[in-house]
Amino acid sequence: MALQHIDNLWKKLQSLVITQYKESTNLLSMIEKVTDCFQDIEDSSYRLANFANIEEADGNWLDIIGKLRNLPRDDGESDKSYRDRLKILFKQSTAGTPQNIIQNAADLSKDRNPQYLDEVDGVFFVYTPKGKQLSRKTVASLAPAGVLGLPGASFRLTSGKALATVEQPHKLILAVAQDKNIIDNGYLSSEQGLPLLTEDGRHIIL
Repeated sequence: MALQHIDNLWKKLQSLVITQYKESTNLLSMIEKVTDCFQDIEDSSYRLANFANIEEADGNWLDIIGKLRNLPRDDGESDKSYRDRLKILFKQSTAGTPQNIIQNAADLSKDRNPQYLDEVDGVFFVYTPKGKQLSRKTVASLAPAGVLGLPGASFRLTSGKALATVEQPHKLILAVAQDKNIIDNGYLSSEQGLPLLTEDGRHIIL
C-alpha cells in the first residue's frame, strides 16, 4: 500500500466530525490546536519515509545523502549537478555486466535503447544517439575493473549518412565522443522521458 501524506490534518479531521458537533466552536478549536501540534510530525514522517529518494531530495537533505556515500557537495554546486554526480556514484555500485552497463547508460542518458559494442577485448563503447551524450568519465565509471569504457559517437559522411560501414569482414569504424562537444543541458523530453523532436526529426536542445 502506498504511503499517504496528509498535508492538512485539521481539514481532514474536521471532515470526520459528526454533524451534531460541527457547530461546537470549543470542540473544533481544541481539535485544530491538537492537529497543529501533529502537522509537523506528519510532514516530517512522510519526508523521512522518502529519505533515500534522491529525485525528491534537495538542499541539506541531498547533502546528508551525499555524506552517507562519502561524496560531499562542491563549493557552490547546484542541486542538479550534485544529484547527477550522486547518481553516477550509485551506478558504480552495480555489477559491470553488459546488461547492467546498458541499463545504467539508459538511466543516465534517457536514451531507452543505448547501443553497446564490445567487439574489442577489454573495451566497450556506449552510444546514446537518442539521449544525452555521456562523458568519458561517466562511461569509464560504469566499466568493471580492467575494462575500458568509451562513449561512442557518430560522424556524418558526404552521403549524409550518420554511420559508416566497411566492406572488409571483421572490421568496424568506431568513433569516440569528445567531452568538449557534450551539451550539459541535454535534450528537451516529455514527462514520460521521451525526447521531443522537431518536424524534421531533430532533438530540441535545452
